[in-house]
Amino acid sequence: MRWADSLADRSARRWLRGIAGRLDSGWRALAGDPSLWRTFDRHLAAVDDAVRCEADMVSRQEPVSRLVLLAGHAHDVWTEAEELDWRPPAAPGGWTEREWTGLRLLACLRLAADEPRGPKLPADAEFARTRPVETGEQVNNRREYFR
Repeated sequence: MRWADSLADRSARRWLRGIAGRLDSGWRALAGDPSLWRTFDRHLAAVDDAVRCEADMVSRQEPVSRLVLLAGHAHDVWTEAEELDWRPPAAPGGWTEREWTGLRLLACLRLAADEPRGPKLPADAEFARTRPVETGEQVNNRREYFR
């Protein structure tokens, strides 16, 4: 890995860690409400598809890591949401299947945590590395929009 790649990954990690602390209530909501997992799984698949499409279809002089692409996707979601005065729900009870922005950002964080040199998930989110058995829904691989 070249120094520029390392710097880009470090910047992506730092930005993702910055928003992660503001989404802690979302991890607690996922831990306490298995019905949110169906929607969260759709967001995981959609983010994965979006990042894969960007990697395949957007030409760059210098390639970037998947971590950087995930952080870029999260940044775009966060920036648009801030323009609309969105704030993450403060309490786990505020997280519902209709919380598109928050669940999309959690999906970005979850996927980024699996990348080499990706950010660590907070302690509240470690359970999110595996899907709970009781959700019972298989997720397709198409892009989903929940707005």
